[in-house]
Amino acid sequence: MPWARLLGRSSVPVLLYHQLGAGGVSRAAFAEQMRWLARAGVRSLTPEDLGRVLAGEPLDRPGACITFDDGFRDLYTFAAPVLADLGLRATVFAISGRLRPDAEPGQAGEIAAGEAMRNFLLRGDRSAWLSANELRELVKSGVFSVGSHTATHGMIPVSGPELAALPGHWAYAPWEGRPGPYPRLAPELAGPAWRAEQGRPETEAEFAARAERLLGESRSGLEAVLGRPVTALAWPWGAFHPLGRRAAQRAGFSLAFTTARGPAGAGADPLAIPRLEVRKGRGLPWFACRLAAYSRAWTARLYSGMRV
Repeated sequence: MPWARLLGRSSVPVLLYHQLGAGGVSRAAFAEQMRWLARAGVRSLTPEDLGRVLAGEPLDRPGACITFDDGFRDLYTFAAPVLADLGLRATVFAISGRLRPDAEPGQAGEIAAGEAMRNFLLRGDRSAWLSANELRELVKSGVFSVGSHTATHGMIPVSGPELAALPGHWAYAPWEGRPGPYPRLAPELAGPAWRAEQGRPETEAEFAARAERLLGESRSGLEAVLGRPVTALAWPWGAFHPLGRRAAQRAGFSLAFTTARGPAGAGADPLAIPRLEVRKGRGLPWFACRLAAYSRAWTARLYSGMRV
């Protein structure tokens, strides 16, 4: 394994996955990638482990942080057995308001993320997401740690009606069939919302209060389910406002993950941790090459400035 010999220890690749299959990284590719990590002797880090690395604790061998956003049920049905068999650990950033009621059946097989999001907005369908009991089982098994992906993972209006055509994004599903114009939508922690009843954007104070409430609700909801602290956050779409960052601190989060690319090593900002999104359709050489590059601080900086 030539790429494995090039792994470094000055930066931690923080891998980002969503669903496995159905438009995401295929299940076969994910299993192959995890086998490569295990064979290469890469240590899988929890957010707490990574926090110590950012604070200056040296790595005794190459490490990686395996993360999943959204909390889809395929983590329980597919990813967890793969990881457990290989002795690897991962982190799920769960949307606290999307946890499926334990009494409701969950979706089996591959999950199409966009379709699942759309079905939730239109019908409140949570079948594609983990249940509270399943999330607890993943943690109890020792295979998964849990962080927050906010309470709602929402896109909100940030303007009055101004779009003549309805965008195709799933977040606009509630506006389908309605006459335009339509508001612009943006991630709920990216900036002030539009207050339609008053015809104005939120003030900074209003935005900060809303952000702290949303983040606090998510953290407390997950902690109530798990019975343990939840102190890591993944910003939905990687988007956050400086006031949202302060709100995260006030809500009790000590680590926050973005979708930006770059090195995650000693001295990195713990509230803007970069990640490497694992792309569908890429072969194992791509994966191994990126792991090698992102495990060294200087090559991680180089690659983060390239769209490759």
